[in-house]
Amino acid sequence: MAEATRPYTYQAVVGGTTRTVVVVPRDGGCYDVTIDGVARVVDARATGTHTLSLLLDGTQREVHLSSKAETWTVLSDGRTYRVQLLDERARRAGRSVQGPGDKELRAIMPGKVVAVLVEVGQIVEQGHGVLVIEAMKMENEIKAPRSGTVREIRVAPGQAVEAGELLAVIDD
Repeated sequence: MAEATRPYTYQAVVGGTTRTVVVVPRDGGCYDVTIDGVARVVDARATGTHTLSLLLDGTQREVHLSSKAETWTVLSDGRTYRVQLLDERARRAGRSVQGPGDKELRAIMPGKVVAVLVEVGQIVEQGHGVLVIEAMKMENEIKAPRSGTVREIRVAPGQAVEAGELLAVIDD
């Protein structure tokens, strides 16, 4: 049985268009993915550090992923897409999940905490690794959005998180 079967809902901005995305994990690396009401089953397998093999509607695609803050770069079939993930509060405010200077570090997509790389009270520089989250079979290091002191860590290894969930707080 899948580790988590609850739906993860978030907003994805692609090419200036905001889309509602709902992901429900299934057994064996499959996901029910609904984008703006259109449902599909996606079979996702990691084939490298930043590469996924996706089986979608009977067609196999290699997808290369990289991220910087809340923006993902997706390379597939020779085309590059920039995808920005938003939580509900950020979407309403018209801004991204986290930006330079934000004190709260929030999950940019649903996943599972693999590692916590810092401790409460530790001083970190902007860009320093804080957590590692596994999402869609890829491990993603979540970096400090600002320099400061880690005041709170709200998650632990093995914990499932949703997009927009508070992970840590970094203060001056």
